[in-house]
Amino acid sequence: MTIDSPEGPQPAGLPEQFPVPGTPRRRRGIVLAALIVGISAFVTGWIPVVGLLLGLTGIVLGVVALRKPEGKSFGFAGLIGSALAVLTNVLVITVIVISLVNSGIGTALLTDAQPIITPCYSFNGPGEYLNNQSEEKTQGCTTSLELWGERDADGVIHKTGVGSILGSVLVEPVAVASTDEWAPSGSLDEMVEFLNQSYFPEAGEVTSLKETVTLDGVDANLTRLISTAENTRTKAFLTVFAPDTYQSADEPVKFFIISFVIPEDNGEEIIAAAVDSWRWK
Repeated sequence: MTIDSPEGPQPAGLPEQFPVPGTPRRRRGIVLAALIVGISAFVTGWIPVVGLLLGLTGIVLGVVALRKPEGKSFGFAGLIGSALAVLTNVLVITVIVISLVNSGIGTALLTDAQPIITPCYSFNGPGEYLNNQSEEKTQGCTTSLELWGERDADGVIHKTGVGSILGSVLVEPVAVASTDEWAPSGSLDEMVEFLNQSYFPEAGEVTSLKETVTLDGVDANLTRLISTAENTRTKAFLTVFAPDTYQSADEPVKFFIISFVIPEDNGEEIIAAAVDSWRWK
């Protein structure tokens, strides 16, 4: 007995064998998709997020294609292209993030930052600190930001804008004649050592004398202290030689002392904002 089939009569008792329609085509489709997505990911790998998403998709398709007998070569090519795209995209995103931080955008973390602009420099200071200095001082490259308010019996600060000065961010230029006398070599280390003998001890106990930071590409020094004031949470000095000599109050200045007296827990945030956003004129 025979059974009719599309391929002609078959002997009785044997199972009918029917091909599964479309399976080879679907396999070829996955393999081709792995190659196309891999190429697309490789081409767009420099575009943030887009290249990353395509690259990850291409990696998944490439792994699936490698499991198909007919997909070894295309799957491998797609996998390599997608992996390179992911690596490129990660590097591009890293560079962008670093650039944003260096440009001062990272200071957006400082709540209510206020821009401080003088003929010598600019930076972002805390918005809750009053800037009521005269135009003459601003033109002389001096900055005085003060937090005015009162503490209640529980030690809670009420920022009323009147009462007592609870915190400050000050920038003081030092005449070239003085710095030449204090540090004849003109080195920042020598200046810090001089200040550690004659200036810093009056402000408190030094806990960290030399921490290297950068102000707009110029090496600076951060000195941390325990303040003599009981309610000060953060006290620190930034010291730096400017890249150029400026005119301030009819005398040339090149060295700047930036002091931070912060009564709240956001001292590190305020210092980081000033460092990140500092720009020389």
